[in-house]
Amino acid sequence: MKISSRCCILLAATASFTSAFTVQQPLTSSVNKSTGTRKSSNLFSISYEQAYANLTPAPMPVPVNGAVGAVVEPMSTKRRPIVAGNWKLNPTSKTEAMDLLNGLKAANQGAGEGDVEVVVFPPLPFLSVAVEMLKGTGIKVGAQNASSFDKGAFTGEIAPSMLASAGCSYVLLGHSERRSLFGESDSSINERMHACLKEQDLKVVLCIGETLNEYEAGLLNSVVDTQLRKGLAGVDAKDLLDGRVVVAYEPVWAIGTGLVATPEQAQAAHVAVRTTLASMYAEDPSVATSMRIQYGGSVSPDSVEDLMAMPDIDGALVGGASLVADSFTKIVAGSAPAGSVPAPAALSTNYLPSVESSAILASAPAAATPSAPLEGSVFTHAPISHFTLDQLKSKGPRKGADVGSPHDSSKPLVSVGGTSAGSWWCAEGGWPSPTPRATTEIFYVLEGRACVTSMNGTRNYFGPGDLVILPKGWNGRWDVLEDIHKIWVVTDHPDSIGDSTEAIIKPYSNFAPHFLGSNGVRADANHGAPTTASDTYFNNGYVSVGAWTCSPGSWPVSERTTTEAFMVLEGVFFLTNKDGSARRCAAGDTVVLPKGWSGQWDVIETVKKVWVDSRL
Repeated sequence: MKISSRCCILLAATASFTSAFTVQQPLTSSVNKSTGTRKSSNLFSISYEQAYANLTPAPMPVPVNGAVGAVVEPMSTKRRPIVAGNWKLNPTSKTEAMDLLNGLKAANQGAGEGDVEVVVFPPLPFLSVAVEMLKGTGIKVGAQNASSFDKGAFTGEIAPSMLASAGCSYVLLGHSERRSLFGESDSSINERMHACLKEQDLKVVLCIGETLNEYEAGLLNSVVDTQLRKGLAGVDAKDLLDGRVVVAYEPVWAIGTGLVATPEQAQAAHVAVRTTLASMYAEDPSVATSMRIQYGGSVSPDSVEDLMAMPDIDGALVGGASLVADSFTKIVAGSAPAGSVPAPAALSTNYLPSVESSAILASAPAAATPSAPLEGSVFTHAPISHFTLDQLKSKGPRKGADVGSPHDSSKPLVSVGGTSAGSWWCAEGGWPSPTPRATTEIFYVLEGRACVTSMNGTRNYFGPGDLVILPKGWNGRWDVLEDIHKIWVVTDHPDSIGDSTEAIIKPYSNFAPHFLGSNGVRADANHGAPTTASDTYFNNGYVSVGAWTCSPGSWPVSERTTTEAFMVLEGVFFLTNKDGSARRCAAGDTVVLPKGWSGQWDVIETVKKVWVDSRL
């Protein structure tokens, strides 16, 4: 059964705290066009400080038989609980670490071989002493991170093989502190996941979870879906069935704050995790039902038993409480199973969240299968890392060059109808371009500077952050003054009689909010009050180009009538396809929404983009 709307799962905090951090995105540079000098800047950096106070608790929906879809009969599946203690950057000395290990050893002798698997993650300098001191207790030792490299000139990195040879059994990957403080991405986490799984003696605890901004906007499902799909990309079902990976769901707003999701809230989040796993590994439903999923976020001896009573919670990832042997021991004891653990027999690969104030999370029957993707049913997304220079394919020297030795490289992204997008790089040099363009090209400059000269002698200089439009029919000359790298969109359209073919250059400063015309609050908003502003720089009846900004909020999209390609300059948002698959998008990303696309926009932080819209 297909569910037609999105389900907003809202977690709620009951106290206040303040968070300040900076999200770093790819660097570019700015150019003083009058002097030709260049200075480094970060057009894609987002700095923000958000204070959270007196949040109103919102109910977290839980699975209810018969609601929004067919009933899913539970299946008795025994999953051995796992409790892990993440020591983080604690304690401060080897002596203190040994005291804590002695406390754990005395209180948990043999406990790690019982009904609950127990793991501790000390800082790197204490790993060897932990392995030695915990021998015979059954408590396993893990590392808080690992490199994707096996060996080589990578100062400060630790290879998974080194950790395995030192006696480690687990590696912790993707913790929110690594993501937010050290800029670790889903793709880099996935690289390290594969490196760790190459070591047969290592298992991985993969951390996922939403920030406060994301959970307030009801994006738990989207965040979980994106982080799981990226983190587990390319991981075989066999590795998961063999227990090589444990998922730790940690709502970021609950880590170290004392705030804990209610057992019902945590249960619903864990069902969302299994839903995505069922979609990813549809060929083997037992992947979703056998996966052990821990809950993390200020777990304490007082809260653990109620959490563990939920059928889809299989243990705890413990932070501060793991630094006190008595508290950690009580959490382990509170995690012991009373019997078999019920779990859904199957979860729908057609699961599609809906935005409804009283929405209920449910699953489709085991027999359900996803619909075949329709043309225009999904969008295309590429982070800036997709277009790094080493990813581009060399095209060799440019023919007809009369200045320098320009050679170029490129990488296409997607072609939809008459619109295509990709990236291009070119070394310094110049060449004539006398043949009128057969298409309209729009590009955003990431690095370098250049000049396009029209046949009438008009010179148009541009550099990083500039938007350049070369209309169909333009001809003249290219001169690359400093190696240039750009993201491009090309549209093939009929001739536009009477329109100018002159190049158009729009500097980054033109995209500032005060230069954009306000469009007010979106009338179709279904969450928040997203307010947009925009400006159009080019419109020939077939293709239009402009800039757009939008404040936080959400709205649905039904059957786009045009194809839009855009470059994200600022902000964070989620796009959710009609089939329920979602993607977190941020500054530096390139996105193409095809004609016919339906789905949902969820803006978390004010977004700014430059866009190309094709009516063909």
